[in-house]
Amino acid sequence: MSMSKKQLKEKFKREDYEVKLFKEKGFIRKSCSICNHKFWTLVSDQETCGDTRCSGGYQFLGKKGTNLNFDETIKSLTNFFVKNGHTAIKDYPVVARWRADMEFTIASIADFQPWVLEGIIDPPANPLVVPQMCIRTGGEFSDIDNIGKTARHLTSFVMFGQHAFNSEKLTGGYWMDRCIDLNFQYLTEEIGLKPEEITYAEGIWSGGGNFGPNLEAFAYGTELVNNVFIAYGFENGAVKKLDMQVIDVGWGLDRTSWFTQGTPTIYEAIFPNVIEYLQKENGYKVDQKLLMDYSKLSGLLAVEDVKDLKEERVELAGKLGMSYEEMLDILGPQEAIYAIGDHARTLSMTIADGAIPSNVGGGYNLRILLRRIIALKELYKLQFSIEKLFDFQINNLSVSFPRVKEHKEEIHKIVDLEVKRYSETKKSGRRIISKLLQEKTEFSFKTLVDLYQNNGINPLMVKELAKEKNLEIDVPEDFYIRIEEYFAEQKKQQKIRKDETEIQLEKEFQTDLLYYENVYKSKFTAKILEIISDQYLILDKTMFYPTGGGQIHDTGTIVFEAKKYYVVEVVKRGSSILHKLKERCDLKKGMTITGEIDSKRRMAIMRHHTAVHVINNAAREVLGKHIWQAGADKTEKKARLDITHYQSVSTEELQEMENIANRIIFEKRKISKVDVDRDEAEKDYGFQIYQGGVVPGKTLHIVSIDKWDTEACGGTHLDNTGDIGIIKLTSSERIQDGIVRLDILAGEPALRYIQEQENILKESSAILSVEPKMLPKTAKRFFNEWKEQKKTIEVLTKKIAELQYSNNSTKPEKIEQIDVIVQEASGGQKELILQATEAVKQYPNGICILVSSDSNRVVLVGARNKELDFDIVAVIKELSTIAGGSGGGKGEVAIGGGLAVDKIPHILIQAKEIIKKMV
Repeated sequence: MSMSKKQLKEKFKREDYEVKLFKEKGFIRKSCSICNHKFWTLVSDQETCGDTRCSGGYQFLGKKGTNLNFDETIKSLTNFFVKNGHTAIKDYPVVARWRADMEFTIASIADFQPWVLEGIIDPPANPLVVPQMCIRTGGEFSDIDNIGKTARHLTSFVMFGQHAFNSEKLTGGYWMDRCIDLNFQYLTEEIGLKPEEITYAEGIWSGGGNFGPNLEAFAYGTELVNNVFIAYGFENGAVKKLDMQVIDVGWGLDRTSWFTQGTPTIYEAIFPNVIEYLQKENGYKVDQKLLMDYSKLSGLLAVEDVKDLKEERVELAGKLGMSYEEMLDILGPQEAIYAIGDHARTLSMTIADGAIPSNVGGGYNLRILLRRIIALKELYKLQFSIEKLFDFQINNLSVSFPRVKEHKEEIHKIVDLEVKRYSETKKSGRRIISKLLQEKTEFSFKTLVDLYQNNGINPLMVKELAKEKNLEIDVPEDFYIRIEEYFAEQKKQQKIRKDETEIQLEKEFQTDLLYYENVYKSKFTAKILEIISDQYLILDKTMFYPTGGGQIHDTGTIVFEAKKYYVVEVVKRGSSILHKLKERCDLKKGMTITGEIDSKRRMAIMRHHTAVHVINNAAREVLGKHIWQAGADKTEKKARLDITHYQSVSTEELQEMENIANRIIFEKRKISKVDVDRDEAEKDYGFQIYQGGVVPGKTLHIVSIDKWDTEACGGTHLDNTGDIGIIKLTSSERIQDGIVRLDILAGEPALRYIQEQENILKESSAILSVEPKMLPKTAKRFFNEWKEQKKTIEVLTKKIAELQYSNNSTKPEKIEQIDVIVQEASGGQKELILQATEAVKQYPNGICILVSSDSNRVVLVGARNKELDFDIVAVIKELSTIAGGSGGGKGEVAIGGGLAVDKIPHILIQAKEIIKKMV
């Protein structure tokens, strides 16, 4: 059951919000004259609740208070709450590896979901505070359109979480009275606000099926802290009180710092040195009065609630007494500076915690941030060093988050590589945009989404490339908000399709897992609890490992009274293990069976699984601390390990990893496998244990290779690295941006592979009649000789082509400013390429289309002078369609053809017509 916030709010009355402090201080409950929300104040004639939009914008700007910078604000809040009985805990990583439902940490309460809030494990302390850095780009891209435009929005921010957990078994928690009392003390005693300057607005928080009242504290037109009291949920359609009730207070730490300084925007408050550097490098001085006036009103912008942000900004410009264009001319560069600083901060934090810009998921959002930095730089012709920009933000963050500086080298490497990739994307983007402009394509929202998704071309790049052609393209200011809805719908459909394919159980059974007790044992007896479709058995206990955690399932047999049934697949559904038989059976519930796994196959799987653990840390040793497991697959025949890495792995690096891994094998290191409470495991080993992704449950199966690698992993592993035998890394492949796949063989498969390679070497040596050790030298000599012969052939072929061209050439025809040669020629594809490329060299604006009939096929070749910006590929593709075939190419040369030889005369005519349309 779900209810709207309005329906939920009707369940809460005055007494649900009237905390002890309100009674003691004499706070009055009123209705806001603008939004009608209830609020509490000490000022009898106050008419509004204090929210930004109800207050006419930010009223604190220009009012310097306690003047706390970002790091001082963290210290101030931490010291206050520690002094008042809270434990300060270390922040969690911004990459939420303990969560299956999010890529990045989006709130401080996310640190404790779902395990603490569901009562599965105890909180690390109670009550507690945590300065949690949060990211706004985990697949939800809403804030990117706001950055720099609203004075307050950030893609990364610190939510200073103040949490208390209340249940029958926990002590130390508190509820609304104590919470509001503490917040009021901090606002008045530490921030220096007068009691009458604070208002508390009533509200309802809901999420994840839970809800509760909340009180937002406002002063001078801005929210300072949101006090959320998660107390209720639904059960069988009725509201029920939760067993675990939680104080979820989120202090917007960046905003608190901004409030105490009164700077024009939040950006000057949290990274002033970055703003100063970017302004100084460009000799840019912003109109401070205009900026202050704009910022005060910018609080009225709420891009999440409006259909068109541009319309809102046009109206805002009118209030400032200028046109929208005039406002952009003056403030546009400053807004770009703000966004550039923000994006560099977010990228520094996320890369330090192991995220890598890529072409999928949250990694793609990070790539967009980096590309926006470059696009904004180029769009506003800003001058600055990207390296210095990131140095500033790395140093800024490292004061309160020291781990960022530890990853400085990786951050710079990844950023440098991404800048180069952006340049490559821009080159291809220029061709794509030019073609779309030639075709007079409308740059609708759908077109922009296609360019963004399929080509990595973001709206700012589209705008910039169109500008090169002296064309203005109107890009929606809320592009990323609108595309967020598109991505959300895609994910929803994927989940529906996945749910439809899974076997659904009407009742859940408990299967005891024997495979952890002794991984080398193969036989067991068990009772049948349930049979589904005469083919799936659920047993009370099992030695069969189900597919999971990247490890393939066991196979084997189930025997009842001498009749043998083959187990071909094993899957887990909740606490039930389903054993799929090869054929339908006549077994019945309650029967006692004997099960036996294929022990040889199990051993091969364990070797590969354990090898993955060994290689994972070897990769960190060789490639860097940014390495995380991104996926894995372990079977009896081979294993693969996907790691987060920003470029391809070299042969030398692969061999170094292999050498290190085999050293760990030769040292016969012990492997311990123990079940540990989740909270204890996180305290003892950190979040590095989540290499294989999220592991559900209160207890984690911790696999530790002595002084080498520790992970939470549910698979089957050896007791000693020596049992692996040998590891061979056969190849590496960059399967997508930010992900490299390592192919691994362990034990017997590795030995067979080495022997196969040895046989290939011997056979190759025999063919050339040399010793194996002489094979590289001999192959090199033959290769050099072949290259020389190839060069001679190419020179001769080129001379023939030149003669053919000089004999057959016609003068080019002028089409607009382009010199166009279209003629029938003789020869195959290679000869025509040489002739066409030779022809266009003589004309800076030259295009050459050659057509021939070779072996009863139409051969088409097009070439353009390298100085000419013209899509020759599109011409050849269209002509190839006429020829009944297809064409393609890249850059200056295109090839194609087909079987319709009789169409050659028509092709020669159409070639010029197509070129005329395109120019």
